[in-house]
Amino acid sequence: MRRLLLAPLLLLVPACKGETAKDVTATVVGKTVEVAKGAGSGVVEGFNEGRKGAASADGSRTLSTAEEVNTNTELSVLEAKPSNGGGVEVVLAVTNKTAQPLHLLGLHEGGGAQLLDKDGFATPLQARSPGQSADSIKVPPSVKVKASIYFDGEADKAVKVRVWGQELTVPAAATAAKPQP
Repeated sequence: MRRLLLAPLLLLVPACKGETAKDVTATVVGKTVEVAKGAGSGVVEGFNEGRKGAASADGSRTLSTAEEVNTNTELSVLEAKPSNGGGVEVVLAVTNKTAQPLHLLGLHEGGGAQLLDKDGFATPLQARSPGQSADSIKVPPSVKVKASIYFDGEADKAVKVRVWGQELTVPAAATAAKPQP
């Protein structure tokens, strides 16, 4: 990336003086960042579209937008409890309203899943927590499953979970549990 950035600068800057060199450098750097961000977004979008377009081995349908998830599932919070590794384990109930297996993507996208505390602060998912439902949740046809997701924060302060555009209330009794050994 640095070489990509330096090549145009080495060609253009010697021909410039003072403010012009500064302007040329700013323009080149700005365009390079713009291209890199666009490429990164394109990779993520292409990855998701590829996963949606390809037939899965188990015949599951891949859902990634809030509209798709909300149309085909019902979500609720069963409990929020202290996690063994620190932070908060939130157990979601995910009901598949279809006769087809579902693969729900996007726990980290678009702001991702967030835990909201009683003071109004949001915390994101923990990265690489043991037992974490990576970036997806798989749900067999016409059933309800439990899926654990892990956040930074304190379980006794948890009041809502925001996921796929929905704010789900954490039941008051659900935050009283202690971590399991």
